Amino acid sequence: MARNAKLRAGVIGCGKVARTLHIPEYINCRDTELVAYCEVDPQSLAETVARYGERPTYKDYRELLAGEKLDCVSVCIPNYLHCEVTLAALEAGVNVLVEKPMALTLKEADQMIAAAKSKRKLLMVSQTQRFSPVHKRAREVLDSGILGKILHVATAFGHPGPEGWSPRGRWFFEKKKAGFGPMADLGIHKADLVRYLTAKEVAEVSAFVSREEKTNTDVEDNFVSVLRFTDGTLGTLTTSWTVKGMETNYTYLYGQKGTLVISVIPDRPLVAFMSTPKCVIDLPVEAIQTNIEDTWRLGILDNFAASILGREKCLVPGEEGRKALAIILAADESARTGKTVKVEK
Repeated sequence: MARNAKLRAGVIGCGKVARTLHIPEYINCRDTELVAYCEVDPQSLAETVARYGERPTYKDYRELLAGEKLDCVSVCIPNYLHCEVTLAALEAGVNVLVEKPMALTLKEADQMIAAAKSKRKLLMVSQTQRFSPVHKRAREVLDSGILGKILHVATAFGHPGPEGWSPRGRWFFEKKKAGFGPMADLGIHKADLVRYLTAKEVAEVSAFVSREEKTNTDVEDNFVSVLRFTDGTLGTLTTSWTVKGMETNYTYLYGQKGTLVISVIPDRPLVAFMSTPKCVIDLPVEAIQTNIEDTWRLGILDNFAASILGREKCLVPGEEGRKALAIILAADESARTGKTVKVEK
């Protein structure tokens, strides 16, 4: 690759997450050139072209991989296809950024990770909450040790449901295609985030689910789980598709010397309530992005491209995506069996 050449990028799937995150970030990234789309839905393609301009378009991802000399690709299609398409891209020698959850089983995740290693290509998972400025700042606060040991974590993510976010995305409500309900849509974010913030690993999970409103589906619309970390401390992870009039997207971290509150208090995205010394610290930082926004600028593609080029360390390699997946799979098994389930390593 020439010294100043840009990475040739493609996007497989031009649905809402591609139009909100991947496509604008590819266009604005100094290291990438977005050269092609792959999309089967005419309306999604029309919306993409109207907003971001025409490019060569393919209906079959195999034709895209064969027809364009790509350096990297985003996989933004329903969950059950993540593994199949990622393996094909890696086999073609293309670096992959795959949407979350990276796969529906740990076996699939392991195949994807092994393929990336075999082909010496980068496999990155789009766990967006690691890139939110408020969470990066929170990680700095926790790393400073000001809160002392973290004794308990509580995190939640909820909204009215994906039908508002992606009206044509019926696959969200089909278990064979989505894997889960809000746990795959939202809980995977928080499963990754609590690991990222605390540097703790989850040892076992107990969980409960219910279906309150999305009754014409075969997935849950509410999911509550209790996490036990390997150091014995506890946490809760709650997700919902029945939150009305607002979006819930918060985290509490309770430490020995105080509590860090993330995205709870309006206009105060990050606040530390300290007991030692007794004080309240407002940390100036940009609020977390919401589903209301039509563009997220998080820098995920900047890190993806820079990692391919060897300038930065990848913040969410496949191995990290697998660990978050293992947590929600354990939670799903617990909810189905009524038993506490150990997280598979």
